[in-house]
Amino acid sequence: MPRREFFYAPPENFTADTITLAGDEHAHLVRVLHHKAGDRVTVVDGVGVAAESEISKIGKTVVHLRIIKKMRRLGEPFVHLTLAQAVPKGNRFDWVIEKATEIGVSAFIPLLCERSEFTPGAGKNERWRRLALAAMKQSCRSVCPAISEPVMFGALCRRASTLPEAFSAGHSGRLREFDFVLLAHEGGSDPLPQLATRTPQPRIGLVIIGPEGGFSESELQIAREAGIIFFGMGPRRLRAETAGLAAATKILSAFGELS
Repeated sequence: MPRREFFYAPPENFTADTITLAGDEHAHLVRVLHHKAGDRVTVVDGVGVAAESEISKIGKTVVHLRIIKKMRRLGEPFVHLTLAQAVPKGNRFDWVIEKATEIGVSAFIPLLCERSEFTPGAGKNERWRRLALAAMKQSCRSVCPAISEPVMFGALCRRASTLPEAFSAGHSGRLREFDFVLLAHEGGSDPLPQLATRTPQPRIGLVIIGPEGGFSESELQIAREAGIIFFGMGPRRLRAETAGLAAATKILSAFGELS
């Protein structure tokens, strides 16, 4: 498919053969890119549908498009990777959201650790979602990564535990939420060659990145007890936000998602 601009419309703006764009997307299409009736663009719904479409009518507030072809999960990786990142100071998590979305991360968990210097606040999740949405369009993806509310480190480890006793006897359906769970830590191993060649291939993963001051000893012990694999990031010490992007890149590359 020829490269075209990607636009976003929520699922309710899609019918069997038409789409409507309004608000910022209307303004971007008409006033910034100066599209005309008859031009073709791609519209994604953020949950996996991408529609190659032709502009049929441009109104003052709404653009109407005719769907030519629908595609499922355009630009989406086979491996669903969640990045649980201790939120750095300032707006550096904005950069993490944007760049990690571009390379193929599928979900984000803002992480609260003992040494975190982040205070959850109103509006931050909405800003992060807008950044993820823009990065989704820019990188030609069709699913906008989910961004959870901030989660405490201990709660995440219990949720991500790879040990059978972490689950009740009456648990039904998928036993574990993640096929693999990695925690970036100096001196950790490199489990990626084994993971990438495992049969069946893992499809759902979690990588955990600590704060600027690193994980506390008590947090590392919690992770060990949960059966989480410590993941080495090489000989150089990375800033927290760099570590998150580097870890995601290494993991997705190991599974062939960046080749």
